[in-house]
Amino acid sequence: MEREGHAVEMDTRKATALLAYLSLGGKAQARDRLAAMFWPKAGTERARGALRRTLSTLRAGLGVGGLRTEGQSVAIGDDVEVDVARFRQLLGADRLEDAVAAYGGDFLAGFTLSDSPEFDDWQAEQTDALRGELTAALERLASRSSEPSAALAYARRWVHADPLAEPAHRAVMRLLFRAGDRAAALRQFRECATLLDRELGVRPMAETTALRDAIERGDELEERSTPRVLDESVGDLYRLHGDYTKAAASYETAIAALPVHARAPVEHKLADVHHRRGRWDDAERLYEAAVRDTEDPALRARATADWSLAVHRRGITDRAVRLATRALALAQGAHDDRALAQAHNILGILTGDRSHHERALRLAERIGDPEMRVAALNNLAVACARAGEFRRAITLTEDALAAARLIGDRHRVAALHNNLADLLRAAGRTEDAMRQLKRAVTLFAEIGDEGTAEPEVWKLAQW
Repeated sequence: MEREGHAVEMDTRKATALLAYLSLGGKAQARDRLAAMFWPKAGTERARGALRRTLSTLRAGLGVGGLRTEGQSVAIGDDVEVDVARFRQLLGADRLEDAVAAYGGDFLAGFTLSDSPEFDDWQAEQTDALRGELTAALERLASRSSEPSAALAYARRWVHADPLAEPAHRAVMRLLFRAGDRAAALRQFRECATLLDRELGVRPMAETTALRDAIERGDELEERSTPRVLDESVGDLYRLHGDYTKAAASYETAIAALPVHARAPVEHKLADVHHRRGRWDDAERLYEAAVRDTEDPALRARATADWSLAVHRRGITDRAVRLATRALALAQGAHDDRALAQAHNILGILTGDRSHHERALRLAERIGDPEMRVAALNNLAVACARAGEFRRAITLTEDALAAARLIGDRHRVAALHNNLADLLRAAGRTEDAMRQLKRAVTLFAEIGDEGTAEPEVWKLAQW
């Protein structure tokens, strides 16, 4: 943060934390809310006094007009320049090169408040969100840059920002191979495989392994920077971030540019966006279209499984079970473990038979599919909770939450915080439960259409 061209520094950690929170909050904050957040163990009067002293420190550092107080609310003045706001303004103006150049590092890197867990939670969410916006910009730059060396630099920075993102590793592999450095491209694959094994205990996805095989054979690689691919890729990032209006628009643009026989994968993704928004009719229509428009038995099985869940959301259980059973048969016929895991996952939700979730989890871990693993962990946790096995349910949900945060799927992270809050409350850990619930509420408030939370997203405890 800067004021009149000079960096603003505070002489206490609480003042630094409060400055950061007010700067990114985007609106005036209630004094009582701030006092409770930053001094949670102090009594009301003591917390208010500590807040007054910290605000005095902020005023001294920011100067006249740097801090606005109106009644019982506090806000940062308009003449204070916030680097995060600048970064986001550049992104919004599509000045991606300037935006990534302005990103100096993770939000408040190395900073913590040991006595304010709610601030630490908020800081972690802000860090994840900003890093996600950075990686989205880096992906687009790596895809559209006409200068190979610049594209490779952006792809390498993408890997550095998100080491577990396989699309980032694949981008580096492609660019290295096209530059004539086959050995370096294969080293990049080995680095990716080692990281995934060490951090997640999974293997690279089939697409990453297929790219490695193509590079080993010396095959000409598919061009990845077509407008349709970029629209689909941008839609993927918006979906993870919870910007569903933008995700839907990107997917719709990609679909419009495709021949009918090639639309199914993107129709499936667009259906998922509508599913997350609670728009079951639109989701059903697109899942059905994906099944109709593909000859790929594995994709047909996965889309049918998700279609069955959308039908279940509408309360048509018998039809949902029939579709899920059909999905399982299609997956078995396709010999596709990803489709098989998805079918078992959905059947577990519909029938209440936890053995389906156990099978889905084993399959997801065997094939190294992180999104499927998160779903299976969460759904198994829900089944365990119903059986009164709260200790195992909490462990499974914590594992799912850690994995979802690595993926960067904010909707799933919010749902898992909410589920974990319910489990902790049932286990008698009320304070921990409230902490998780606050994180869920904050994230859910940011997911939906143009920042407006959609009620249906709260209902998706299983997926």
